[in-house]
Amino acid sequence: MIRVVKRNDRIETLDITKIQKNTSAAVAGLEGVSQSELEVDANLQFRDMISTEGIQQTLIKTAVDKIDIDRPNWTFVAARLFLYDLYHKVGRNIGGQKGKPYA
Repeated sequence: MIRVVKRNDRIETLDITKIQKNTSAAVAGLEGVSQSELEVDANLQFRDMISTEGIQQTLIKTAVDKIDIDRPNWTFVAARLFLYDLYHKVGRNIGGQKGKPYA
Protein backbone atom coordinates (compact mmCIF):
# COMPACT_ATOMS: atom_id res chain seq x y z
CA MET A 1 0.00 0.00 0.00
CA ILE A 2 1.42 3.35 -1.04
CA ARG A 3 0.53 6.36 1.08
CA VAL A 4 0.65 9.95 -0.11
CA VAL A 5 1.15 13.22 1.72
CA LYS A 6 -1.32 15.79 0.44
CA ARG A 7 -0.45 19.46 0.03
CA ASN A 8 -2.22 20.19 3.32
CA ASP A 9 0.00 17.57 5.06
CA ARG A 10 -2.77 14.98 5.46
CA ILE A 11 -1.76 11.38 4.78
CA GLU A 12 -3.99 9.22 2.58
CA THR A 13 -3.77 5.97 0.67
CA LEU A 14 -2.81 6.48 -2.97
CA ASP A 15 -6.01 6.74 -5.03
CA ILE A 16 -5.21 5.82 -8.61
CA THR A 17 -8.57 7.17 -9.84
CA LYS A 18 -7.45 10.70 -8.97
CA ILE A 19 -4.33 10.23 -11.06
CA GLN A 20 -6.38 8.75 -13.90
CA LYS A 21 -8.70 11.79 -13.90
CA ASN A 22 -5.67 14.08 -14.14
CA THR A 23 -3.93 12.09 -16.88
CA SER A 24 -7.15 11.66 -18.86
CA ALA A 25 -7.57 15.43 -19.06
CA ALA A 26 -3.91 15.85 -20.00
CA VAL A 27 -4.10 13.56 -23.05
CA ALA A 28 -7.65 14.44 -24.17
CA GLY A 29 -7.90 15.13 -27.89
CA LEU A 30 -4.22 14.51 -28.62
CA GLU A 31 -2.98 11.89 -31.08
CA GLY A 32 0.13 9.81 -30.53
CA VAL A 33 -0.02 9.93 -26.73
CA SER A 34 -1.37 7.35 -24.32
CA GLN A 35 -2.88 7.84 -20.89
CA SER A 36 -1.97 4.30 -19.87
CA GLU A 37 1.62 4.71 -21.08
CA LEU A 38 1.99 7.88 -19.01
CA GLU A 39 0.51 6.24 -15.91
CA VAL A 40 2.51 3.02 -16.17
CA ASP A 41 5.82 4.81 -16.71
CA ALA A 42 5.13 7.26 -13.87
CA ASN A 43 3.98 4.48 -11.52
CA LEU A 44 7.46 2.99 -11.62
CA GLN A 45 8.71 6.06 -9.76
CA PHE A 46 6.09 6.15 -6.97
CA ARG A 47 7.15 5.35 -3.42
CA ASP A 48 5.49 5.27 -0.02
CA MET A 49 4.87 8.71 1.52
CA ILE A 50 5.37 10.58 -1.76
CA SER A 51 3.70 13.98 -1.77
CA THR A 52 0.85 14.70 -4.16
CA GLU A 53 2.98 17.54 -5.46
CA GLY A 54 5.73 14.96 -6.06
CA ILE A 55 3.27 12.81 -7.99
CA GLN A 56 2.35 15.77 -10.18
CA GLN A 57 6.04 16.53 -10.78
CA THR A 58 6.63 12.86 -11.64
CA LEU A 59 3.82 12.94 -14.19
CA ILE A 60 5.21 16.15 -15.71
CA LYS A 61 8.73 14.71 -15.87
CA THR A 62 7.46 11.46 -17.37
CA ALA A 63 5.62 13.38 -20.11
CA VAL A 64 8.68 15.57 -20.79
CA ASP A 65 10.88 12.47 -21.07
CA LYS A 66 8.55 11.14 -23.77
CA ILE A 67 8.83 14.20 -26.01
CA ASP A 68 10.38 13.15 -29.29
CA ILE A 69 10.48 14.48 -32.83
CA ASP A 70 8.12 11.66 -33.81
CA ARG A 71 5.82 12.21 -30.80
CA PRO A 72 5.55 15.99 -30.35
CA ASN A 73 2.15 15.90 -28.64
CA TRP A 74 3.82 14.83 -25.40
CA THR A 75 4.82 18.51 -25.21
CA PHE A 76 1.17 19.43 -24.81
CA VAL A 77 0.60 16.69 -22.24
CA ALA A 78 3.49 18.02 -20.14
CA ALA A 79 2.22 21.59 -20.54
CA ARG A 80 -1.30 20.66 -19.44
CA LEU A 81 0.02 18.82 -16.40
CA PHE A 82 2.24 21.78 -15.52
CA LEU A 83 -0.66 24.22 -15.94
CA TYR A 84 -2.90 22.09 -13.71
CA ASP A 85 -0.18 22.13 -11.04
CA LEU A 86 0.20 25.90 -11.39
CA TYR A 87 -3.56 26.48 -11.10
CA HIS A 88 -3.59 24.31 -7.98
CA LYS A 89 -0.81 26.35 -6.36
CA VAL A 90 -2.24 29.73 -7.33
CA GLY A 91 -5.73 28.80 -6.19
CA ARG A 92 -4.42 27.72 -2.82
CA ASN A 93 -2.23 30.81 -2.41
CA ILE A 94 -4.99 33.33 -3.12
CA GLY A 95 -7.58 31.51 -1.06
CA GLY A 96 -9.65 30.19 -3.95
CA GLN A 97 -10.60 26.62 -4.64
CA LYS A 98 -7.74 24.28 -5.39
CA GLY A 99 -7.29 23.97 -9.12
CA LYS A 100 -9.65 26.92 -9.71
CA PRO A 101 -7.70 30.11 -9.00
CA TYR A 102 -10.39 32.35 -10.45
CA ALA A 103 -13.36 30.84 -8.60
